Amino acid sequence: MPADDTAERGIGDAIDAAAETYGLTLTDEERDAYRTEIENTEALLSSLTATAFESTPAEDVTEGTDEYNAFLYRCTLAGADSGSLAGRDVAVKDNIAVAGVPMTCGSGAIDFEPSYHAAVTNRLLESGANLAGTTNMDEFAYFTTSETCAHGPVTNPNAEGVPGGSSSGSGAAVAAGLVDAALGTDTGGSIRIPASFCGIVGFKPTFRTVPRFGFADLASSLDHIGPLAPDVEAAATVLEAINGPDSRDPSTDGVPTPAPTDGLGRDADGLRVGLVEEAQGRADDEVADAIEHATDRLEAAGVTVEAVSLPGFNTQPLVNAAVTAAEFTTLAAQAGQDIGVGTGYSEGWREAMATMDADELGENVRARLVIGRALAAGDDSAGYVAAQNTRQQFRDTVDERLDSYDALVLPTTPITAPEYGSVETDADLLETIACTSPFNLTGHPALSVPCGEAGDPVGCQFVTDWFDEATAVALGRALESSS
Repeated sequence: MPADDTAERGIGDAIDAAAETYGLTLTDEERDAYRTEIENTEALLSSLTATAFESTPAEDVTEGTDEYNAFLYRCTLAGADSGSLAGRDVAVKDNIAVAGVPMTCGSGAIDFEPSYHAAVTNRLLESGANLAGTTNMDEFAYFTTSETCAHGPVTNPNAEGVPGGSSSGSGAAVAAGLVDAALGTDTGGSIRIPASFCGIVGFKPTFRTVPRFGFADLASSLDHIGPLAPDVEAAATVLEAINGPDSRDPSTDGVPTPAPTDGLGRDADGLRVGLVEEAQGRADDEVADAIEHATDRLEAAGVTVEAVSLPGFNTQPLVNAAVTAAEFTTLAAQAGQDIGVGTGYSEGWREAMATMDADELGENVRARLVIGRALAAGDDSAGYVAAQNTRQQFRDTVDERLDSYDALVLPTTPITAPEYGSVETDADLLETIACTSPFNLTGHPALSVPCGEAGDPVGCQFVTDWFDEATAVALGRALESSS
């Protein structure tokens, strides 16, 4: 068959397939008209050249060799001479781009070295921070223990159990004092869970306030980037350095820029917080007791604490899992392109996703992709729609409570760091995200602060209204200073 006939048939077949998708019956005249428009559009698009983002690459890039397996790569990249983070050493998670440093997302299937920095990497450097390297993580950020990382599990410096995930290396690096702060990402709790298990501070910002250009999404309607740090002041300072709109992430357009450090000098006396009954009821006794002791300390600082109910709280981890599965499987099927969300696009990352060696994917991600895709096909994504509707109802509930209270307080995790190998079933996994994932669904800022131990570290979580990170910081500081 002549080449022209093959091309002609290809367009015709594509037109027929598209019409079938939408249940349309086409006339011959429509098919001819659509063919002409497609040919003209393809000619126009072929004239465009890919946008190349370039940054000064990191130097002295070597594989990480620390005793906790916290670092995937070490590197040297000096920040500005001055700024709020001047002289501090920071690291970023392996799903955040650093020019010249391979980015794997914790997977053996990806071969990608970005030529550009993520928006947050640039902002760290502009604020004076020195980039020390990239940190290990659960594969594609889709687990909570570090055990699915293709580069080996991470060790918790402060407990016998797992360090938490998926920002495992960032949590361990901070807890071990290898860096002054690190960036993690949070889809269902992946900043706050390592913070809780490792006994450090983790801060998930308000949704869309931190730009995600140069970050590899897991589930774009749930993903956040934020800091892990040894104390509240450091976490607030790093968060303030990286937040605010970015032109390469249109989802940040028009979004207010919170000032977390405004809470550092604020007295918590007079604030009112609601202690979430469902979270306390779900927590292990020792964890619930630690949170009760933390609220006693807050009351001594002048904070009013009252028990509140959040109907639907206990179903939100399953809702989060359903949304994550649907969005990740779609993202992977489209080679990393989530059309319409506007978190910023990189041709380089898309090519890496399109050409990844799927046979090298770990068991967890393989299962999530196949099961998630099959579920979506089986019900024509009705489950995703139902999950999103349930999500909105729960956000309304949280907003109503925050009309009466300055913050909600609850355990960051209902358990302390579990043993390696003990998170095996879906129920086990959902338990690790039981108290964090609801607030990825609602988008509210959430700060995890150490509040004691129940054998291992326990985290206390403060959830505040959208864009009110400062109140969470004030409460976190009050808790720190009362210890």
